[in-house]
Order: sequence, then structure tokens, then C-alpha cells
Amino acid sequence: MNSSLRFLIISAVVVAGCASHSGIRLVDREVSSTEIQNVVRENQSRIRSMIAEGKLTVETPEIAQTASFSLNLQKPDSLMLRIDGPFGIEVGAAIVTREEFLFYNILQNRVISGSTNPANLSKILRVNLTFEDMLTLFCGGSFFAGDVEAADSIARQDDFLVMKYRPGGAQRTYWVDPQSLLIQKVQLLDAEGKLLLEQKFSNHRVVEGATVPLNVQVTQPRERRRVSIAYTDLQVNVKAPQFTIIIPSSAERVRMQ
Repeated sequence: MNSSLRFLIISAVVVAGCASHSGIRLVDREVSSTEIQNVVRENQSRIRSMIAEGKLTVETPEIAQTASFSLNLQKPDSLMLRIDGPFGIEVGAAIVTREEFLFYNILQNRVISGSTNPANLSKILRVNLTFEDMLTLFCGGSFFAGDVEAADSIARQDDFLVMKYRPGGAQRTYWVDPQSLLIQKVQLLDAEGKLLLEQKFSNHRVVEGATVPLNVQVTQPRERRRVSIAYTDLQVNVKAPQFTIIIPSSAERVRMQ
């Protein structure tokens, strides 16, 4: 599909059951993939900083754990994450910038630091993410860097607008809410059509003019890995505390290349 191709969304508002059911909004105008991209990026640009608390769940073949966390995110280049175990006991903290990361495991009294690259982040987080991916995931998702042109196809599917990109035989698919034009789900498939990565965003809330999902989930089926985030408190564009982690001199230090 070239950049001039657009589609007309024609749907009826469905009302069934109780009066609170909103159904599907009628859209009587053309919506292009470029317009959707602009809305998503504009929403991301409204989030300059974020302070949040919630629950973090990690599921891998090795572990399956849920912990409380607090997040301090400052665009465009830094974030700090603290993880608490049972009874509010802090078990770990991390500071990540575009150049460097530092992770302190309090229980092991061990510090791991290194260059912020996908290989290092994968070893630490157990999920394949770049720094930019981390920022956009915490703030509600966005289009991958290669998907800046018009989509190869765009269509109505159930309650979503579905945009597909097919780079080099692979496929990236975005499910978009027709009302807000924001991303609800992303899937990456290989050339054989097998799912490599899935991102989900749900339970959205408008905070200081930006729409932010309170629930974020990242799944890698092949590796049997999943990370789920559930915000319980969230503030946008407020003055954040300083990025500091107190590390005792007795801590073991490991440097990753």
C-alpha cells in the first residue's frame, strides 16, 4: 500500500446489555497510517517525566516472581527503578541512561554496570529491549524506528484498526484503538509467521494531557519470557527526586562490556 492510500472506517455504535456499554465509535472520515503515527508520537511527546509505583511480574523458565516497584523516568535520557520485596524491603535498584547502566542487587550486595546496549540489557532484564524501547514501553508504546512510512496495509478488524509492516519478509502488526488512535497491541513475526515479540497496553488513563496505560505486558514466546507492569500510582511531568543509589564500599562490583 503506497502513501496515498487511505481507508474509510464505517461502523455503527453498538449498544447492548447495560447502558454503560460504549460500543464502537462511528468514524465518518478517512484515517491514514501517517495520522495514527503522528497521534502516537504526539502523545509520547507530552510525557516529559514520570514518577510511578506499581507491581512488576517477571515470568521466565528460571523464575516467576512479582514485586513492588517505583519508577523515576526523565526523558530523553534516564530512568531509575527500585524493586521492593516482601514487607517493603528494598531488594534492588537500577539507574539506566542512554550510555551507561548501574544495577545494585541489595540481597547479594553486588553492583553490575556497563554500556547500555541491547546485549547487556537482555542479560540484566531477561527481555530483548533497547533503551528507547524501555522509555516508550513505560509510557505507553510507540512505533518501531523502521516503521516511519505509510503502512503496507491497514484495515478494520473487530474493534481495532490493524496496521501491518512487512520488512524483509518479517511482519510487524499494530492494533490501534479507533477512538484515541493509540496503540493497544504490537506483534513481531518472523518470515515464517511465528510470533517473536508481543506488547500489550491496556487500562488507559489521561494524566496531565497525556494518555498512559496502567497495564503493560511484554511477551517473548520462544524464550517463554513475560514481563508485566501494573501501575497503582502515576504522575506525569512533575519534578522528580534525584537519581541516587547508596552503595556500600563492601559491595562486589562487576563490569559488563
